Amino acid sequence: MTLTSEAKSLIDQKKFEDVEARWLARLESDPSNAEDFITTAKLLRKSEERSRADALLGLLADTLKERGLWTQRLAVLKELARLARQPNTFRGDLQEAITRTYSDRPSFHRVMDFVDFSDTSASAIEKAEKIETALLYDRGEVYFMAGRGVGVVTELNLPLSVCRLDFEKEKRVSVPLGAAQKFLTPIPVGHLLRDKIDNPEKLTKMALSSQTETFAGLLQSFARSMSASEVKDAMTGVIPDSKWSSWWTAARKHPQIVISGKGARATYSWNESSEAAEDTIRRDFDRAELRSKLDIARKHSARNDALANDFSSTLASEAARVAQSDPALSWEILTVLEKLPGSYESELGPDDLLTSPVASRVIAAIPDRALRERAIQTVHARHPEWQKVMGELFFLEDDPRVLTVIIDLLGDENAEVRTRLIDETLRYPRRHPRAFYWYCRRLADGDEPGERGGYALLFQMLEALSSDEFGTLRGRMKEFFDKGGLAIQIIMKTDNEEQARKLSEGLERFGSLEEYRRENIRAAALMKYPSLREPQAEPFYATADGLQAKRDELENLRKVEIPANSRALQEAREMGDLRENFEYKAARQRAEYLSARVGQLLAELTRARVLEPDQIDTSEVRIGTRVSIRNGDEHREVTILGPWESAPERGVYSNQSEVAKALIGKRPGEIASFMGNDYEIVSIGKFSEESARE
Repeated sequence: MTLTSEAKSLIDQKKFEDVEARWLARLESDPSNAEDFITTAKLLRKSEERSRADALLGLLADTLKERGLWTQRLAVLKELARLARQPNTFRGDLQEAITRTYSDRPSFHRVMDFVDFSDTSASAIEKAEKIETALLYDRGEVYFMAGRGVGVVTELNLPLSVCRLDFEKEKRVSVPLGAAQKFLTPIPVGHLLRDKIDNPEKLTKMALSSQTETFAGLLQSFARSMSASEVKDAMTGVIPDSKWSSWWTAARKHPQIVISGKGARATYSWNESSEAAEDTIRRDFDRAELRSKLDIARKHSARNDALANDFSSTLASEAARVAQSDPALSWEILTVLEKLPGSYESELGPDDLLTSPVASRVIAAIPDRALRERAIQTVHARHPEWQKVMGELFFLEDDPRVLTVIIDLLGDENAEVRTRLIDETLRYPRRHPRAFYWYCRRLADGDEPGERGGYALLFQMLEALSSDEFGTLRGRMKEFFDKGGLAIQIIMKTDNEEQARKLSEGLERFGSLEEYRRENIRAAALMKYPSLREPQAEPFYATADGLQAKRDELENLRKVEIPANSRALQEAREMGDLRENFEYKAARQRAEYLSARVGQLLAELTRARVLEPDQIDTSEVRIGTRVSIRNGDEHREVTILGPWESAPERGVYSNQSEVAKALIGKRPGEIASFMGNDYEIVSIGKFSEESARE
């Protein structure tokens, strides 16, 4: 038992003399565990026993000096100095302890000179800690770094406050000294991985011949739980890649090693004995929620019959208990129990839960895809109304692979049911986004007949990109618009020039689709129908200044607005749950608007025709003219330009406006009727850039 654990109970009872007696006894027998003493002193301080704590730490420091335990003495002196009213009084003792502890380090004198410990203007404790931090990462020290493995410090750069390490596969990796404690784990002499540096052949031979003992030694050396990725990092260069899978399978079977968690987050820990390991497993099982209990049983039932029987009996009882409230979990438990080695009794079987009227709901609630597929096969074999269950489940299922299983089970003999499901999917894509994506994927892969893969589907795919219901699928839906994707297949296989033109000309409104993907669609349509290259829309007239303004707007969108919004989108995404993330939705809507605006500008710019004042024919009213008109005593000046310059409040009208259409083609002396009045054309002149900007 540690001094801290003994002292805590006594301190709670205010028995401070007894704490002091325990301290002195431990000081006499074994003073080497300095951290244990320091923790106890901190408990005394919290109980308003500061003087006692300082006095006991002082005795400890003296004892450590007498016994030559300089590393421990340095730790105690730092604790005393840290809380002392005059920490600089410890300067001499700290310097002595540092010298005794680290004088054999290659950079000791260089570090002492750099830090200048003798400088009394700075705190002695800060100086000591800076020296110690630097010397911990001196040349030749060995460390483990997650993701890189074992490395040796090759350089200590004091001005930059970094150390550089050579790892097995990467050299001169820089680590800031301030972050080194977080990222680097010391590998002292005696640590299993030390032989990667000192005797790699010996370590490889031992690891390949004694898998479980090597893994056990690794966990003991680190004295903490490790993930599978950390173990692989540690054994890089020791276990050949070709032998890793077999080595890892064998290494985990040590009876004193316990796995906790699952998937990438699973960790492995060492226990003092197989009995202690079993106690840990039982304790984890008792504390776990039900689904985690099942996972623990999967991992550890093979250890021994007693453990397997206890797990199975408990889980069978739990399955019966939750059969009404959570039938999916109950079914999962009973299904897994059939494969586990433990014995149990249960009046309820897994098939009983899949023959009920709500079988589709039960299956949909099973989280594991493979188990859902197994449940579907059971329903297909035993449920009297399995076709109905499949029809219900089709719109409850999220995984495309399971949707394929359902459709394949229905087969040609149930073509009516299959057709109904596909019809429902295509009629209401927003109700069934997963099924819609699945159907598009099947078409793209050639697994479905292409009769329904026409322009109607293509426009539905485009609409889906801006639908919130397709939020989690948007990235995958966009892949259909890549070169060779479903959208391109539809265009190339479907003969409908009118729809192709409608698609090509209307793409700008789909702001969710990137410009390069819209260009993929245009290119496919033009390849299929070269006649689409012929201009169908009238030119887009603009002044030189107006044209430049739109070009400037396009450049600003591409270089400023869109990159800024992309950063905002990333920051909003990092805030968490996207379903309730207003900032994310706003940024995404902004992204769609910006993309659509870029598409609109590009389309308009390709049709733009610059109006040159000196080339305007003023024999009649036309685009680019300035017209003087009158109605009795009322005189007005009207300028006709393109849509970009339209400003009716200043008498500038777009050539697409009703006013312009009434005037264009008229000559001086003729009458034009608009806005409920008749106007005589008095004179016709050329517009000027100044008038367009007025």
